[in-house]
Amino acid sequence: MAKQIPIYSYFLLGVLALSLFLAFKVLEPFAHTMLVAIILASLLRPVHNRIRRRLPGRETLAALATTFLVTLLIIVPLVLLTAALVNQAANSTASVQAWLKGKNLDTWLSEATLTPYIHWLQEKLPWLTIDLASIDIKSGLLDISKNIGQFTIDFGTKLLSNFLGGFFNFLLFLFVLFFLLLEGESMLKRLRYLSPLRDDQEDRIFSRMRDVARSVVVGSLLVAVCQGVAGGVGLAIAGIPAFFWGAVMGFTSLVPVIGTMLIWGPAAIYLAVTGNWKLAIFLAAWGAIVVSSIDSVLRPLLMRGQARMSTFWVFLSIVGGVKYLGPLGILYGPLILAFAMVMLGIYADEYNDILMEKDNPAKDTPADEGP
Repeated sequence: MAKQIPIYSYFLLGVLALSLFLAFKVLEPFAHTMLVAIILASLLRPVHNRIRRRLPGRETLAALATTFLVTLLIIVPLVLLTAALVNQAANSTASVQAWLKGKNLDTWLSEATLTPYIHWLQEKLPWLTIDLASIDIKSGLLDISKNIGQFTIDFGTKLLSNFLGGFFNFLLFLFVLFFLLLEGESMLKRLRYLSPLRDDQEDRIFSRMRDVARSVVVGSLLVAVCQGVAGGVGLAIAGIPAFFWGAVMGFTSLVPVIGTMLIWGPAAIYLAVTGNWKLAIFLAAWGAIVVSSIDSVLRPLLMRGQARMSTFWVFLSIVGGVKYLGPLGILYGPLILAFAMVMLGIYADEYNDILMEKDNPAKDTPADEGP
Protein backbone atom coordinates (compact mmCIF):
# COMPACT_ATOMS: atom_id res chain seq x y z
CA MET A 1 0.00 0.00 0.00
CA ALA A 2 2.89 2.35 0.76
CA LYS A 3 4.23 1.86 -2.76
CA GLN A 4 0.95 3.13 -4.23
CA ILE A 5 1.27 6.58 -2.65
CA PRO A 6 4.09 7.85 -4.93
CA ILE A 7 2.25 6.45 -7.97
CA TYR A 8 -0.91 8.31 -6.93
CA SER A 9 1.04 11.56 -6.40
CA TYR A 10 2.80 11.29 -9.75
CA PHE A 11 -0.46 10.51 -11.53
CA LEU A 12 -2.24 13.42 -9.82
CA LEU A 13 0.55 15.86 -10.67
CA GLY A 14 0.65 14.59 -14.26
CA VAL A 15 -3.11 15.05 -14.71
CA LEU A 16 -2.84 18.50 -13.08
CA ALA A 17 -0.01 19.51 -15.44
CA LEU A 18 -2.01 18.27 -18.44
CA SER A 19 -5.12 20.17 -17.37
CA LEU A 20 -3.13 23.36 -16.81
CA PHE A 21 -1.47 23.01 -20.21
CA LEU A 22 -4.84 22.55 -21.95
CA ALA A 23 -6.29 25.49 -20.01
CA PHE A 24 -3.34 27.62 -21.10
CA LYS A 25 -3.86 26.69 -24.76
CA VAL A 26 -7.53 27.66 -24.48
CA LEU A 27 -6.77 31.01 -22.84
CA GLU A 28 -3.56 31.76 -24.78
CA PRO A 29 -5.30 33.97 -27.44
CA PHE A 30 -6.48 36.26 -24.63
CA ALA A 31 -3.36 36.13 -22.46
CA HIS A 32 -2.23 39.70 -23.21
CA THR A 33 -5.69 41.11 -22.59
CA MET A 34 -6.03 39.27 -19.28
CA LEU A 35 -2.54 40.21 -18.07
CA VAL A 36 -3.09 43.90 -18.82
CA ALA A 37 -6.44 43.74 -17.01
CA ILE A 38 -4.76 42.09 -14.00
CA ILE A 39 -2.05 44.76 -13.85
CA LEU A 40 -4.56 47.59 -14.23
CA ALA A 41 -6.90 46.09 -11.63
CA SER A 42 -4.00 45.93 -9.17
CA LEU A 43 -3.13 49.57 -9.79
CA LEU A 44 -6.77 50.65 -9.54
CA ARG A 45 -7.39 48.88 -6.24
CA PRO A 46 -7.00 52.06 -4.09
CA VAL A 47 -9.41 53.98 -6.37
CA HIS A 48 -11.87 51.09 -6.38
CA ASN A 49 -11.76 50.87 -2.58
CA ARG A 50 -12.71 54.54 -2.34
CA ILE A 51 -15.66 53.98 -4.67
CA ARG A 52 -16.69 50.95 -2.59
CA ARG A 53 -16.73 53.06 0.56
CA ARG A 54 -19.05 55.54 -1.14
CA LEU A 55 -21.31 52.69 -2.27
CA PRO A 56 -21.51 50.42 0.80
CA GLY A 57 -23.03 47.02 0.12
CA ARG A 58 -23.11 47.59 -3.66
CA GLU A 59 -20.06 45.68 -4.80
CA THR A 60 -21.32 45.13 -8.36
CA LEU A 61 -22.22 48.78 -8.84
CA ALA A 62 -18.81 49.86 -7.49
CA ALA A 63 -17.00 47.55 -9.96
CA LEU A 64 -19.13 48.88 -12.81
CA ALA A 65 -18.36 52.48 -11.80
CA THR A 66 -14.61 51.83 -11.72
CA THR A 67 -14.71 50.05 -15.10
CA PHE A 68 -16.66 52.94 -16.62
CA LEU A 69 -14.15 55.40 -15.16
CA VAL A 70 -11.28 53.50 -16.79
CA THR A 71 -13.06 53.53 -20.17
CA LEU A 72 -13.82 57.23 -19.96
CA LEU A 73 -10.46 58.49 -18.67
CA ILE A 74 -7.97 56.04 -20.25
CA ILE A 75 -9.29 54.00 -23.16
CA VAL A 76 -11.16 56.70 -25.12
CA PRO A 77 -8.38 59.33 -24.88
CA LEU A 78 -5.82 56.69 -25.89
CA VAL A 79 -7.74 55.89 -29.10
CA LEU A 80 -8.13 59.58 -29.98
CA LEU A 81 -4.46 60.26 -29.19
CA THR A 82 -3.29 57.41 -31.43
CA ALA A 83 -5.43 58.64 -34.33
CA ALA A 84 -4.10 62.19 -33.95
CA LEU A 85 -0.50 60.97 -33.72
CA VAL A 86 -0.79 58.97 -36.94
CA ASN A 87 -2.18 62.01 -38.75
CA GLN A 88 0.50 64.42 -37.51
CA ALA A 89 3.24 61.84 -38.07
CA ALA A 90 2.37 61.82 -41.77
CA ASN A 91 2.36 65.64 -41.91
CA SER A 92 5.63 65.96 -39.97
CA THR A 93 7.37 63.40 -42.16
CA ALA A 94 6.23 65.22 -45.30
CA SER A 95 7.50 68.54 -43.91
CA VAL A 96 10.92 67.09 -43.02
CA GLN A 97 11.22 65.49 -46.46
CA ALA A 98 10.32 68.79 -48.15
CA TRP A 99 12.92 70.68 -46.12
CA LEU A 100 15.62 68.11 -46.83
CA LYS A 101 14.89 68.33 -50.56
CA GLY A 102 14.89 72.13 -50.52
CA LYS A 103 17.69 74.53 -51.39
CA ASN A 104 18.42 75.53 -47.80
CA LEU A 105 20.04 72.18 -47.04
CA ASP A 106 21.98 72.28 -50.31
CA THR A 107 23.35 75.70 -49.37
CA TRP A 108 24.35 74.57 -45.90
CA LEU A 109 25.97 71.39 -47.22
CA SER A 110 27.92 73.21 -49.91
CA GLU A 111 31.69 72.93 -49.90
CA ALA A 112 32.04 76.66 -49.25
CA THR A 113 30.18 76.30 -45.96
CA LEU A 114 31.84 73.12 -44.75
CA THR A 115 35.40 73.81 -45.96
CA PRO A 116 36.52 75.77 -42.83
CA TYR A 117 35.31 72.93 -40.59
CA ILE A 118 37.00 70.32 -42.78
CA HIS A 119 40.31 72.21 -42.62
CA TRP A 120 40.05 72.46 -38.83
CA LEU A 121 39.44 68.71 -38.53
CA GLN A 122 42.35 67.91 -40.81
CA GLU A 123 44.65 70.14 -38.76
CA LYS A 124 43.66 68.43 -35.54
CA LEU A 125 43.49 64.95 -37.08
CA PRO A 126 46.01 64.87 -39.94
CA TRP A 127 45.46 61.16 -40.53
CA LEU A 128 41.79 61.79 -41.35
CA THR A 129 40.87 62.15 -45.04
CA ILE A 130 37.51 63.70 -45.87
CA ASP A 131 36.20 63.80 -49.43
CA LEU A 132 32.96 65.74 -49.66
CA ALA A 133 32.34 64.47 -53.16
CA SER A 134 32.09 60.91 -51.87
CA ILE A 135 29.75 61.77 -48.98
CA ASP A 136 26.10 62.13 -49.86
CA ILE A 137 24.80 63.57 -46.61
CA LYS A 138 21.51 64.70 -48.09
CA SER A 139 20.56 61.25 -49.37
CA GLY A 140 21.49 59.72 -46.03
CA LEU A 141 19.31 62.19 -44.13
CA LEU A 142 16.46 61.60 -46.55
CA ASP A 143 16.69 57.85 -46.04
CA ILE A 144 16.78 58.22 -42.25
CA SER A 145 13.82 60.58 -42.29
CA LYS A 146 11.87 58.29 -44.58
CA ASN A 147 12.56 55.22 -42.46
CA ILE A 148 11.69 56.91 -39.18
CA GLY A 149 8.51 58.40 -40.61
CA GLN A 150 7.43 55.13 -42.21
CA PHE A 151 8.09 53.20 -39.00
CA THR A 152 6.07 55.68 -36.96
CA ILE A 153 3.16 55.67 -39.38
CA ASP A 154 3.14 51.87 -39.70
CA PHE A 155 3.34 51.43 -35.93
CA GLY A 156 0.53 53.90 -35.26
CA THR A 157 -1.66 52.54 -38.04
CA LYS A 158 -1.15 48.96 -36.83
CA LEU A 159 -1.93 49.97 -33.26
CA LEU A 160 -5.05 51.85 -34.32
CA SER A 161 -6.29 49.09 -36.63
CA ASN A 162 -5.74 46.49 -33.91
CA PHE A 163 -7.70 48.66 -31.52
CA LEU A 164 -10.59 49.06 -33.96
CA GLY A 165 -10.42 45.52 -35.29
CA GLY A 166 -10.09 43.92 -31.88
CA PHE A 167 -13.39 45.16 -30.52
CA PHE A 168 -14.01 41.73 -29.03
CA ASN A 169 -10.72 41.91 -27.12
CA PHE A 170 -11.69 45.34 -25.87
CA LEU A 171 -14.99 44.01 -24.52
CA LEU A 172 -13.13 41.03 -23.03
CA PHE A 173 -10.70 43.42 -21.35
CA LEU A 174 -13.57 45.34 -19.71
CA PHE A 175 -15.26 42.07 -18.74
CA VAL A 176 -12.08 40.69 -17.10
CA LEU A 177 -11.35 44.02 -15.41
CA PHE A 178 -14.88 44.16 -14.00
CA PHE A 179 -14.68 40.67 -12.45
CA LEU A 180 -11.17 41.26 -11.14
CA LEU A 181 -12.41 44.36 -9.34
CA LEU A 182 -15.47 42.47 -8.09
CA GLU A 183 -13.86 39.15 -7.08
CA GLY A 184 -10.12 39.86 -7.25
CA GLU A 185 -9.55 39.56 -3.51
CA SER A 186 -11.18 36.13 -3.31
CA MET A 187 -9.23 34.97 -6.40
CA LEU A 188 -5.98 36.11 -4.83
CA LYS A 189 -6.83 34.37 -1.56
CA ARG A 190 -7.47 31.12 -3.45
CA LEU A 191 -4.18 31.49 -5.33
CA ARG A 192 -2.27 32.01 -2.10
CA TYR A 193 -3.94 28.91 -0.63
CA LEU A 194 -2.74 26.78 -3.55
CA SER A 195 0.81 28.14 -3.39
CA PRO A 196 3.31 26.07 -1.37
CA LEU A 197 5.36 29.18 -0.56
CA ARG A 198 5.29 30.72 2.90
CA ASP A 199 3.07 33.73 3.53
CA ASP A 200 6.01 36.11 3.87
CA GLN A 201 7.44 34.92 0.55
CA GLU A 202 4.09 35.36 -1.18
CA ASP A 203 3.73 38.84 0.31
CA ARG A 204 7.19 39.70 -0.94
CA ILE A 205 6.42 38.56 -4.50
CA PHE A 206 3.03 40.29 -4.76
CA SER A 207 4.35 43.47 -3.15
CA ARG A 208 7.30 43.60 -5.53
CA MET A 209 5.13 43.02 -8.59
CA ARG A 210 2.70 45.73 -7.49
CA ASP A 211 5.51 48.21 -6.80
CA VAL A 212 7.21 47.58 -10.15
CA ALA A 213 3.93 47.89 -12.06
CA ARG A 214 3.25 51.17 -10.26
CA SER A 215 6.84 52.24 -10.88
CA VAL A 216 6.55 51.66 -14.63
CA VAL A 217 3.09 53.20 -15.02
CA VAL A 218 3.37 56.07 -12.55
CA GLY A 219 7.11 56.61 -12.35
CA SER A 220 8.17 56.06 -15.97
CA LEU A 221 5.11 56.57 -18.15
CA LEU A 222 3.69 59.54 -16.24
CA VAL A 223 7.09 61.24 -16.20
CA ALA A 224 7.34 60.52 -19.93
CA VAL A 225 3.95 62.17 -20.47
CA CYS A 226 4.99 65.22 -18.46
CA GLN A 227 8.26 65.54 -20.35
CA GLY A 228 6.44 65.10 -23.66
CA VAL A 229 3.96 67.84 -22.76
CA ALA A 230 6.70 70.21 -21.55
CA GLY A 231 8.78 69.46 -24.63
CA GLY A 232 5.75 70.01 -26.86
CA VAL A 233 5.22 73.46 -25.35
CA GLY A 234 8.81 74.43 -26.14
CA LEU A 235 8.54 73.02 -29.66
CA ALA A 236 5.28 74.90 -30.27
CA ILE A 237 6.89 78.18 -29.20
CA ALA A 238 9.78 77.45 -31.58
CA GLY A 239 7.34 76.82 -34.46
CA ILE A 240 7.89 73.04 -34.73
CA PRO A 241 4.90 70.60 -34.88
CA ALA A 242 4.47 70.02 -31.18
CA PHE A 243 1.92 67.23 -30.89
CA PHE A 244 3.80 64.52 -32.77
CA TRP A 245 7.35 65.47 -31.77
CA GLY A 246 6.26 66.03 -28.18
CA ALA A 247 4.90 62.47 -28.14
CA VAL A 248 8.16 61.17 -29.61
CA MET A 249 10.04 63.14 -26.95
CA GLY A 250 7.96 61.36 -24.30
CA PHE A 251 9.04 57.97 -25.67
CA THR A 252 12.69 58.99 -25.82
CA SER A 253 12.54 60.05 -22.16
CA LEU A 254 12.74 56.34 -21.32
CA VAL A 255 16.32 56.32 -22.65
CA PRO A 256 18.77 56.94 -19.78
CA VAL A 257 21.09 59.98 -19.69
CA ILE A 258 20.41 61.49 -23.14
CA GLY A 259 16.65 60.87 -23.27
CA THR A 260 14.69 63.85 -24.61
CA MET A 261 17.85 65.45 -26.00
CA LEU A 262 17.48 63.05 -28.94
CA ILE A 263 14.58 65.27 -30.07
CA TRP A 264 15.16 68.81 -28.84
CA GLY A 265 18.88 68.64 -29.71
CA PRO A 266 18.42 68.07 -33.48
CA ALA A 267 15.46 70.49 -33.43
CA ALA A 268 17.69 73.23 -31.99
CA ILE A 269 20.36 72.45 -34.61
CA TYR A 270 17.72 72.69 -37.35
CA LEU A 271 16.65 76.12 -36.09
CA ALA A 272 20.26 77.27 -35.98
CA VAL A 273 20.92 76.00 -39.53
CA THR A 274 17.88 77.84 -40.85
CA GLY A 275 19.07 81.08 -39.22
CA ASN A 276 16.69 81.16 -36.22
CA TRP A 277 19.44 81.53 -33.63
CA LYS A 278 17.22 83.02 -30.93
CA LEU A 279 14.69 80.20 -31.16
CA ALA A 280 17.53 77.65 -31.30
CA ILE A 281 19.04 79.01 -28.08
CA PHE A 282 15.60 79.14 -26.47
CA LEU A 283 14.76 75.54 -27.39
CA ALA A 284 18.14 74.24 -26.23
CA ALA A 285 17.77 76.07 -22.90
CA TRP A 286 14.15 74.91 -22.54
CA GLY A 287 15.11 71.30 -23.16
CA ALA A 288 18.16 71.33 -20.90
CA ILE A 289 16.57 73.23 -18.00
CA VAL A 290 12.81 72.58 -18.06
CA VAL A 291 12.34 69.24 -19.82
CA SER A 292 15.40 67.45 -18.49
CA SER A 293 14.81 68.58 -14.91
CA ILE A 294 11.33 67.03 -14.79
CA ASP A 295 12.81 63.56 -14.45
CA SER A 296 15.05 64.46 -11.51
CA VAL A 297 12.33 66.47 -9.73
CA LEU A 298 9.04 64.72 -10.50
CA ARG A 299 10.09 61.07 -10.42
CA PRO A 300 11.32 61.11 -6.78
CA LEU A 301 8.07 62.80 -5.72
CA LEU A 302 5.93 60.21 -7.51
CA MET A 303 8.02 57.26 -6.37
CA ARG A 304 8.61 58.34 -2.77
CA GLY A 305 8.52 55.36 -0.42
CA GLN A 306 8.34 52.75 -3.20
CA ALA A 307 10.94 50.11 -4.03
CA ARG A 308 11.94 50.35 -7.67
CA MET A 309 14.61 49.15 -10.05
CA SER A 310 17.37 51.44 -11.19
CA THR A 311 16.95 53.36 -14.44
CA PHE A 312 19.54 51.08 -16.02
CA TRP A 313 17.52 47.90 -15.41
CA VAL A 314 14.20 49.57 -16.27
CA PHE A 315 15.59 50.72 -19.62
CA LEU A 316 17.06 47.33 -20.52
CA SER A 317 13.89 45.48 -19.48
CA ILE A 318 11.68 47.84 -21.51
CA VAL A 319 13.85 47.57 -24.63
CA GLY A 320 14.08 43.79 -24.33
CA GLY A 321 10.37 43.49 -23.57
CA VAL A 322 9.37 45.57 -26.59
CA LYS A 323 11.76 43.60 -28.84
CA TYR A 324 10.38 40.17 -27.91
CA LEU A 325 6.84 40.93 -26.73
CA GLY A 326 5.79 43.97 -28.77
CA PRO A 327 4.40 47.25 -27.35
CA LEU A 328 3.14 45.55 -24.20
CA GLY A 329 6.76 44.71 -23.41
CA ILE A 330 6.87 48.16 -21.78
CA LEU A 331 4.92 46.52 -18.95
CA TYR A 332 5.98 42.90 -19.25
CA GLY A 333 9.73 43.52 -19.42
CA PRO A 334 10.12 45.23 -16.02
CA LEU A 335 7.66 42.81 -14.39
CA ILE A 336 9.52 39.73 -15.66
CA LEU A 337 12.89 41.12 -14.57
CA ALA A 338 11.50 42.15 -11.18
CA PHE A 339 10.01 38.68 -10.70
CA ALA A 340 13.41 37.13 -11.44
CA MET A 341 15.09 39.50 -8.98
CA VAL A 342 12.64 38.82 -6.16
CA MET A 343 12.94 35.06 -6.71
CA LEU A 344 16.73 35.40 -6.53
CA GLY A 345 16.26 37.28 -3.27
CA ILE A 346 14.02 34.52 -1.86
CA TYR A 347 16.54 31.91 -2.99
CA ALA A 348 19.36 33.84 -1.30
CA ASP A 349 17.39 34.07 1.96
CA GLU A 350 16.29 30.45 1.88
CA TYR A 351 19.81 29.11 1.35
CA ASN A 352 21.63 31.84 3.22
CA ASP A 353 23.49 29.39 5.46
CA ILE A 354 24.85 27.39 2.53
CA LEU A 355 25.81 30.51 0.60
CA MET A 356 27.54 32.02 3.63
CA GLU A 357 29.42 28.79 4.21
CA LYS A 358 30.55 28.80 0.59
CA ASP A 359 31.59 32.45 0.78
CA ASN A 360 33.37 32.02 4.13
CA PRO A 361 34.80 28.50 4.31
CA ALA A 362 35.51 27.08 7.72
CA LYS A 363 38.78 28.23 9.17
CA ASP A 364 39.27 25.24 11.44
CA THR A 365 40.95 23.20 8.70
CA PRO A 366 44.25 21.77 9.96
CA ALA A 367 47.19 23.84 8.84
CA ASP A 368 49.74 22.40 6.47
CA GLU A 369 52.54 21.20 8.79
CA GLY A 370 55.28 20.94 6.13
CA PRO A 371 58.27 18.58 6.21
